[in-house]
Amino acid sequence: MSINGITGLDHLVVAVRDLDAARDAYGRLGFTVTPRGHHTELKSANHTLMFRDDTYVELLGIEEKRPANAHYADFLLRREGVAAVALKTADARAARDPLAAAGFPAEEAVDFGRPVELPGGTRDARFTITQIDPQTTPGGRVFLCQHHTPDIVWRPDSLDHANGATGLAALVVAADDPDATAGAYARLFGAPVVERGSARVVDTGNTPLLVASPDRLHWAWTSDPAFATPRPFLAGMVVRVADLEKAQQVLQKSKFPTVVGNGVLRVSSTSACGAMVAFARDFELDALIP
Repeated sequence: MSINGITGLDHLVVAVRDLDAARDAYGRLGFTVTPRGHHTELKSANHTLMFRDDTYVELLGIEEKRPANAHYADFLLRREGVAAVALKTADARAARDPLAAAGFPAEEAVDFGRPVELPGGTRDARFTITQIDPQTTPGGRVFLCQHHTPDIVWRPDSLDHANGATGLAALVVAADDPDATAGAYARLFGAPVVERGSARVVDTGNTPLLVASPDRLHWAWTSDPAFATPRPFLAGMVVRVADLEKAQQVLQKSKFPTVVGNGVLRVSSTSACGAMVAFARDFELDALIP
């Protein structure tokens, strides 16, 4: 069990330079993309891909550079892609001291929100987040996210996707030393590192974290340009779908190059705003990385 009340992965943050282009790209990939939201205090904007397993993907753009969004602004100077991972917690503020005691210093909690247009009028979706020192989470930014208004975020009209997506099956991290990278996350989640051939897997509570070296990930995503990124880095995701054939039909219509094999559909980071994306119905690690 987690040392600090973390109950799993909440969402991935894909930082993008052009939010309209990102919305269109993920729409072509068959996702239902929510209308644009604006984080009033953080001066950022987003679209989301909401899933029935209580996870989601956030496409995030910067409206005005502020200290609160500096991480994402700096990230976008280098590239687009998965810039952060949000973890589920019932109390982001209370988790700060236990995190620090376990070797994961964290910043003061921040409260913020974004207005959401609903049939009955506008309501604010409210969150509290606690940022973990990125020096302790190899590959990217990790923060705890507490939802105060989950009913506004997971709206019934946003959960069905043309590609049949139902949730996040895995977070993929590229590392030259998978043991060291996976070990850091194992301490955070209070879980063992499981060896699966050349890959390392850490149970987060819901969506497993998969760490592998670029040469092994290369088998799945061929010569993806994201592999030029300094390692370790948050490479991408595996999305679980209800019907693989349906997902493949949608991807064919998208005209994005897709690698098909072993029951997994793989899309390059060039098609998904810097994130390597795979689709699978019954996710088996050996099908992604033999």
